[in-house]
Amino acid sequence: MNIEERVETINPLYYNGRLTSNTSKSYLQRALALSLLADGPTNLDVHSWSEDSLKVKNVIQQLGAKVKIDNCGTWIYPDNKLCPEELNFGESGLAFRMFASIVSLWPLPITLNGAGSLQNRPIKPIVDTLAKAGIRVSSLGETLPITISSPISQREINVDGRFSSQILSGLLITAPLLDQDTVIHVENPTSIPYIDLTLDIMSAFGIDVEHKNHEEFMVHGNQSYHCPFYSVEGDWSGMANHVVGAALSGKVIIDGLQEDSKQGDKAIVEVVHEVGAKIEFNGDQLIVKKDKLLPFSFDATHCPDLFPPLVVLALGCSGTSKIKGVNRLIHKESNRLQALIEMFGKLGAILTVEGSHLVINGGQNLHGGTVESFNDHRMAMAAAIAATISDSAIEINNCEAVTKSYPDFFCDLARITAEIN
Repeated sequence: MNIEERVETINPLYYNGRLTSNTSKSYLQRALALSLLADGPTNLDVHSWSEDSLKVKNVIQQLGAKVKIDNCGTWIYPDNKLCPEELNFGESGLAFRMFASIVSLWPLPITLNGAGSLQNRPIKPIVDTLAKAGIRVSSLGETLPITISSPISQREINVDGRFSSQILSGLLITAPLLDQDTVIHVENPTSIPYIDLTLDIMSAFGIDVEHKNHEEFMVHGNQSYHCPFYSVEGDWSGMANHVVGAALSGKVIIDGLQEDSKQGDKAIVEVVHEVGAKIEFNGDQLIVKKDKLLPFSFDATHCPDLFPPLVVLALGCSGTSKIKGVNRLIHKESNRLQALIEMFGKLGAILTVEGSHLVINGGQNLHGGTVESFNDHRMAMAAAIAATISDSAIEINNCEAVTKSYPDFFCDLARITAEIN
């Protein structure tokens, strides 16, 4: 398999292998941002790089950090504050939303832009939140680019959490470096595990933040980031696909995942356990074995990236499964709700929406066919693991989308699976 080809053909397969997890881009992008803001050099232990993470590496270099990668790690030296006229974040929504607040610390206006699907995502909730923080922000319309031209001036900030937790993460990361204390009030907090993830890495860099039920955050000013060494953990989001693939078809051993991780997508373990798979942790090693395949119900409101592999899991289980949180699927790399219905419809499945739930009747093999990835990395990976419950080959167009988060996905898949003859 070659991830640089436009089309991947995945024949019916089963899992039986071992691999090391790719690096969490959620942690790595935050680690790069905090290293840029630190008062001294940081050595990051990074197992692998994704397209989104490389984009953030380039961004912090444009903002003045020196980056050196050698056999001892990735060294970040925050030597200068350079002021580029424009920063391009590619298709990384997390990076754009974080740095929309972070660059307000820089003395001159900076324009933030993106590419691909990020150019089509609505920015009004972000612009409104930044304005409430007292940041001067200007835009030409409802989409990128935007220009940031002043720092946070408000001591109290109101945030509507329904749209995304990522703009909140940006404000939390920025606030400790202000001269004043800041209180952030959050209505309707969502993606709470990602907020905890942000707080976790900030703590590792020496920053203290207090909060009340994720609805009020108290951040003291005049703090400083400092972390000489930080090991970036493995990626539960990418590995969720292999966990599901093994639960449906065989066995996998995954090294490099933390059982106590703050990543919300670690919840995949709860679901496959409910389904009846055998789960075992041994240090940072996870073992998943197929056993029973019972239907399940799961609320994915706070971990919406699990929807694609969960749909595959539900299709392989006998009976009706329900996944809650469809409202979180609209503004992703694709309209992921529509994409899921269309993609799996082409493979012979029928997905229905009932209120806030996606309802899946499982227990029947998919019949294979040609599907689009919708330029969405998580859709491409879900289509591939669907081969565990397909009676014929699945062709995936635009499969290079996986480079956004997990460039080695198809190579790893080939190493840890075998085709069904």
